[in-house]
Formats: sequence, structure tokens, C-alpha cells
Amino acid sequence: MREDLLREIEMEYEQLRAENEREEAYRKAQILSGYPDIKQLVEQRENLVFDTLRDILNKKADTGMLPERMARLSSEIRKKLAENRFPEDYLSPVYRCALCQDTGYTGNPVKVPCACLKKAYQKKLRERIGLTAEPGTDFDHFDLSVFPSEKLPGRSYSQRELMERCREVCETWAAKYPDTEILDLLLSGKSGLGKTFLLRCMADLLIRRDINVLMISAYRLLEICRSSYFSNEDDSASDLMSADVLMIDDLGSEPLMQNVTVEQLFNVLNERRNRNLSTVISTNLDMNEFRNRYTERIASRLMDRHRCKILTLEGIDVRT
Repeated sequence: MREDLLREIEMEYEQLRAENEREEAYRKAQILSGYPDIKQLVEQRENLVFDTLRDILNKKADTGMLPERMARLSSEIRKKLAENRFPEDYLSPVYRCALCQDTGYTGNPVKVPCACLKKAYQKKLRERIGLTAEPGTDFDHFDLSVFPSEKLPGRSYSQRELMERCREVCETWAAKYPDTEILDLLLSGKSGLGKTFLLRCMADLLIRRDINVLMISAYRLLEICRSSYFSNEDDSASDLMSADVLMIDDLGSEPLMQNVTVEQLFNVLNERRNRNLSTVISTNLDMNEFRNRYTERIASRLMDRHRCKILTLEGIDVRT
């Protein structure tokens, strides 16, 4: 998990626990001040606990009947609360998640992230990389029927059959990562063929598997690299180098700045390659255009068949 997102979530959990304590105090004060019969039962239960603890310290405690007496008092309290039109658990501890008691972690002595913390982390990561903008962007909503079923000109397959194969490759890669045969993917093809949708579907699946994903546009990539190059103050550049999977969307649409664009892209790809991290790229350029724009030095790294799989999308713009 990304440390910065995890810290944000842990702070939110801390605030939630404080809110819970305030709500518990309010409920208790409300009951004790307005319902004397319930107040009496609550005080009896508290005194039973305190007296037992005192006797334990004095080595004279007989705790044999304690569970039964506590259960009886708690049952009477719940009954009285219901008679006064309160929920039976109105005086119980307030938790959003009873499993971890809003700490975010379960287990003793070894603490592990609770399911609720994982869910909160995934939600925050989706927000951070922009996956919330288009609901339904996942493989479950991948609709092959939007692609024509007629054979592509000069091909033995249709656009729909091609996209079905591309979807299979991308979904399998995201489901198995990091245990994949190849580390990188390059999706090439004209606008409107579904490249960005495939990237977003992959990002969704990877996030659900607790993989650290960073998905950015090529334009944003250039902004980060340029800021890092000129000022060395943009911490976002470190995320480019450390994310398990970096997804760069629409590479080739960003401005080509002399001594910046190509050099910084090479640095990112080369550093990630050295760290054995994965990079997934979509581009509107074909391989010759890609080589001419980004030089052979970059193209050779992305077209290494032992390291990268290239998916070439063909057909009509399905957005129209």
C-alpha cells in the first residue's frame, strides 16, 4: 500500500474513533439523565465490573457468576431501551466496523489490515488516479457488442474478435500480476478503439487485488517530469518510479519539448526497468511513428518481446 494514502486513512480512522466516543458519551448522558430505571441498571452493571476488578486486585474475587450476572443486567437494559423506543444496542460501543472496532486492523498479536481498511484504501486510490469519473469502468462492464462483427478489411478477423482477444490478454495480465510471463504492455491504435477503457479496467482489477497502481495521462507525465527536471521539488516524480504498475495513457499526445520529453520518458522507463517494475502504455502512434517520435533508444525498450507485449487495436472509432 502507498504510505501517503495509508496515513490519510489512518488519520480518518482516528477522527472516526473520536466521533464514536462523542456519540457514546451523548447517548449515555441522554439515558442517564432522562430514564432513571435504565440508569439504575447501567450503574449496577458498572459497579459489578468495578467491584470484581477490585476483588481481583485484593485476591478475593469469585468470578464464577460474573458472566451470568452481566448477561442478565445487559438483557434487562436492552429490554428497557426497547420499551422506551430506543434501539436495543443504543448503549453499546459505537463502531462503523465491529470487526476491527474502527482501528483498521484485526488480529492479535499480529495485526493485519481489516477488510474495511482495504476497501477505504481502494476507494481513495481510485479517486487519486481518476477512476471514479466514469462508473462501470471494469471488465464486468466490458461490452463487446459495441464493436463491429464484420471482418476487418484485409483481415481474417473482426474488430469484435480482436477486442475479445485484447480484453482476454489484459484481464489475464491484471489478474495474475506480478506472476505474468511479461512485465509490460503496450496498446497501440487510433483514437476510439478502447485503449483507455482497457487501461481503466486493468487498473480497477489491480486495485481490487491491492496492487499499487498509478494511472496518469501522458500530458500529466510530462508536467511531472518537467517540474522534477527544473526544480527537483515535485514529489510526484518518485511515484512514477515506485508504483508497482505505472499506466501512461495516450502517449504521443503530449507536447514534444526539446531535451525534456524524450529524455525524461527514457529516464522513467529505464529506472522502472532497472527496478523490475511494470509499465502499461496506450498510444495512438503505430510502431514506426513511435520510433520516429521517441527514438530507437526508447522504442527498443518497449518493443523487447521478452519484456513487453504489444497489442495493436484496429477498426472504427466506436465512440461515433
